[in-house]
Amino acid sequence: MSSSSSQQNNNIDGTKKVYLIVHGQRNLLEPVKDRLAAAGFKKENMEMASLDKAGSAGEYCALLWPPMAPTDISVSQITGPAEQAAGGGSGGGSGRGMGAWGSVAMKPVLKLPLK
Repeated sequence: MSSSSSQQNNNIDGTKKVYLIVHGQRNLLEPVKDRLAAAGFKKENMEMASLDKAGSAGEYCALLWPPMAPTDISVSQITGPAEQAAGGGSGGGSGRGMGAWGSVAMKPVLKLPLK
């Protein structure tokens, strides 16, 4: 099952921090780290995401998707501050901004199967 290697290292900077969101499923934390490491990220740069502080431009966010029965790891790169929508915000479509993470804009860069 080496199909995930076709996407690896496309636009990945393995020296950047990766914030992990596992939706409370801590039993999946190590498998997520292993999959990300196989894709070129360094384990020492991985840490659990916090609702109090988002990452910086150039860093990554990796989250399990979908939250209740995850099958994939979706990796996005932080591109900078989120643009404020004039109407209060349902226009973007991604809906991933909880807590401080609502203040940053991200672009998807990689999707990995969880298993």
